[in-house]
Amino acid sequence: MSPRLAVITGATSGIGAAYADAFARQGYHLLLTGRREQELTRLAERLKKECDIEVTVQTGDLSYRNDLQALVDTISQLPNLDALVNNAGYAEDGRLGEIEWEKHRALLDVHVTATTQLSHAGIPHLLQSKGILINVASVASWLPTTQSVLYGPTKAYVRSFTESVGLAYRQDGLKALALCPGFTITDFHSRMGIDPDTFYKDKGFTRAWTAEQVVSQSFKDLEKGRLVSVQGWNYKLLVFLMRHLPTSWMHAALARSSSTRFTENNP
Repeated sequence: MSPRLAVITGATSGIGAAYADAFARQGYHLLLTGRREQELTRLAERLKKECDIEVTVQTGDLSYRNDLQALVDTISQLPNLDALVNNAGYAEDGRLGEIEWEKHRALLDVHVTATTQLSHAGIPHLLQSKGILINVASVASWLPTTQSVLYGPTKAYVRSFTESVGLAYRQDGLKALALCPGFTITDFHSRMGIDPDTFYKDKGFTRAWTAEQVVSQSFKDLEKGRLVSVQGWNYKLLVFLMRHLPTSWMHAALARSSSTRFTENNP
C-alpha cells in the first residue's frame, strides 16, 4: 500500500504551514508549494526530522501560467494523492479602478484559475483514494469587500465551487471542504504592512484565531461531513447574520464603513 500523500499550496506560512504540520503528524508524506523557497525548505526540513516523513518542495507563483502548469503536471503524474489543500491566496487593497489590471489578473488566477485547475488535476487521484479536497475561502466570501474589490468575490467563488464539487462527488467518497476563516494570526496581514500587535484582537466580535485552531476545526468539520468550516463563535455568528438578515441591512452598514479594507487603513 502506497504511503498517503498531501499536496498543499501556499504552504510557506500561516494556514498552509499549519496544514503541513497537521498532515505530517498524521503520517502523510507532503508536496509543499509556495513562492518563498527559503522558508518552504526550512519547513520541509523540520517536518522531515520531526515526523519521519518525505517532503518534496516545488516553488512557484501560481499567478504565472508556466508555474501553475508545472504544478498541474506534477499532480497529474503523481502515483497517488490522498489530500489536496488549495491555500494559496492574498488580497489587493483598493477599489476596482485604483488597481492596475495586471494585479487584478494575478489575483483572479491564484484564487479562481489555480484552485479550479489544481482541483481538476487532483480529482482522479482523490476519487481513487476517497481523499480530501480543502479549498481555502474566507468569511469575506459572504461580504461585498468594497475596498479590496476582488477578495470577497473570488473567495465566494472558491466557497461555491467547493460546495458544488463536494456535493457532486460525495457519493464517490470525496471529502470536500471550503475553509472560511475570519481574522487569523498569520503573516497574511503583516506582509501587507499591518502591525499584527495592534491589528489582531484577542477577544470580542473581531477576535482573531490561530492558524492551528482554524485547521483543527476544519478536520472536525470534515469528520462531520460538513462542506463549509468556520472557526470561532464570533465568525459563526457573523456568517449566520449575513445569511439570515435582510441584504439591504448589510449593504447599509457597509456603505458607512471601511471595515472591508485589508491594509493598514483598516480600523
